[in-house]
Amino acid sequence: MDTVAFVELLTILAIGVITPGPNGLTCFAHSGMYGPKSNIKLILGMIIGFVIIELGVGLTVDAIKDNTTAMVVLHYVGMLFLGLMVFAMFRIDPTNFSNENIDSVLGIKTGVSMQFANGKEWAFVVLIMSEFIEPFGGGIAGILTIISMTLAVCIAAMVCWTLIGSRLHGVFSDDKKGPIIFKVCGSLLFLLWVVLLMRGPVTAA
Repeated sequence: MDTVAFVELLTILAIGVITPGPNGLTCFAHSGMYGPKSNIKLILGMIIGFVIIELGVGLTVDAIKDNTTAMVVLHYVGMLFLGLMVFAMFRIDPTNFSNENIDSVLGIKTGVSMQFANGKEWAFVVLIMSEFIEPFGGGIAGILTIISMTLAVCIAAMVCWTLIGSRLHGVFSDDKKGPIIFKVCGSLLFLLWVVLLMRGPVTAA
């Protein structure tokens, strides 16, 4: 295995999971409201969606990254999705939701569908697949190696976001602090939205 490529990919993945995004903040908020077990199906859905996207992009990466129209469409679909999440975060008042006898609200279907509209994720997946397939052996071997590495890092990150959210379970139900947490999450997503808007679609040079 190419050691330099291995370190570079881990660095990119670290940046991706540390910076707040739809997946992490959704795990954080959902766990804060309904407890850590509520995220099991949600994270499973995220894993399924992520594998589908990474495998699909890996097999068609040359066509995707050279197709300006496709990249522009993916960019603005992701921007729309992120904008709706920002709006929802500012509108949600967790004290209006009763979590008695409720294990979760978001499940596998939500986790899967989120990945297809996650502009941040598409940008990272196209980047890592176009840059690292060959250093990791090329073809299916390279794709599967990348998928294995990204899954390990991303699952660990989602579990961390989940545990952090669950530690604040009591805060989420607080009349004053609960809404503030969602507004903070919304603000972080809005900053990401601004960054993606300023960067624009990732297109071939």
